[in-house]
Order: sequence, then C-alpha cells, then structure tokens
Amino acid sequence: MAYGKAASGLILAGALWASVAEFPVRHEHFHGACEGAMTVDDGGIRFAGPKGHAWFWRYDEIQQLRLEPEKIRILSYKDSKLRLGADREFEFAGELPVEELFRLWTVRMDQRFVAAIPAREAEGFSIPVKHLGRIGGSHGVLSFGADDVVYATEAGGDSRHWRYSDIAAISSSGPFQLTVTTFERARSHYGDRKDFNFQLKQSIPEAQYNQLWMEIERKSGRIQ
Repeated sequence: MAYGKAASGLILAGALWASVAEFPVRHEHFHGACEGAMTVDDGGIRFAGPKGHAWFWRYDEIQQLRLEPEKIRILSYKDSKLRLGADREFEFAGELPVEELFRLWTVRMDQRFVAAIPAREAEGFSIPVKHLGRIGGSHGVLSFGADDVVYATEAGGDSRHWRYSDIAAISSSGPFQLTVTTFERARSHYGDRKDFNFQLKQSIPEAQYNQLWMEIERKSGRIQ
C-alpha cells in the first residue's frame, strides 16, 4: 500500500505507517536555511539537502530527538567546532506528520525521545497547573493516565507527553507544588535530568500524591 498527501508532500508506504515516511523540511542554519527532504523509517532519520547538507542518523547515534508541532531537533554526539566542542544540534522545520512521527518514535526510541507536542489529557487523575519557567511560565492541565503522564498547554513547545519510563521521579514540597523529574537533557547543566516544576491550582491530597508516586515507581520498574 502506498499513498501521498499533496498538501505537504508527505509520502507513506508499507502495511504499517512506520515503514517509510518522507516529507519536505527546512534545515535551519545559523544564518538562513535550506530546503530538503527528510526520510524516517525503522532504521533511522535521513535528511537530503543541497550543498552537501545530507546526513543519516541511526537511532543509537542520537543523544536526544525532540519533536515539536513544527520542528524536529536532533542532538547528535558530534562535536561542533563553532560551539567550542559542544555537541552539534540539527534543527528542521516544516509541516510535519506529527501524530505519525510520535507513534513511530514512541515505539522505536527510549528516553532520548522528547515529545513536546500538544496532546489530549491522559485518562485519569488531572489537575490544573502552572509550569514555572526561567522567565514566566505556562498554564495547563497535568494528568496521570494508565500508561503516561501528559502536560497539556496552549503554549507552543511547552506541552509534554511522557511515558512512565521517561520519568525519573516525582516529588512535592507541599500540597500546591509538584516536580516531575525527567530524562530530558537540561541545557543549564551537564547531565541527563530535567525538572518540570508545577504550581498546583488545586491542592493534591497526600494520599493521592502517594498513590501517584507508587504508580510511577511501579510502572517504571523501579519497585515491584
């Protein structure tokens, strides 16, 4: 089976969508950008553009893969000379098949996949919150489902969809505060943890918090 989507140039093939996906993207440069095609399959991600801008990353060669509504960010293990040896990041923008990419990468990748995309609230316990950022924050709903945790907000790029395996821990300093510690890389320090600090607009009972903590620890395999 094969079919195309003329509006975005998306090409999908295979009995399951995940076989092959090809779609146009724009590779963002430090100055300007170039147009090219991205191909995604079970083996990895390929970009073909002009003037030698062509790369292929196997999934085990990607430090972090971040999917946003209109952007894909690939953090490689390759040193960047322009950034004094810091790891090189590649950024692509365009009209993306976000839901399809999310389904594929959720299955294919481990904690190095970051889903920074709008999502429906998980079916379970939900609470209105404010996510505290370095400057300001965003408002939304934090929900805990059977298989995942979702922060849904209208603020672009601030939404998150975490599998339980993506969460290192949750903690709380009181009934109106909750921190979700994830394996997403934090730009502010060297390491593999990022804290999402939430102000709760409704108090969370201690018994409810203890139940959430127990569920996350059990489903992530840290306790039996």
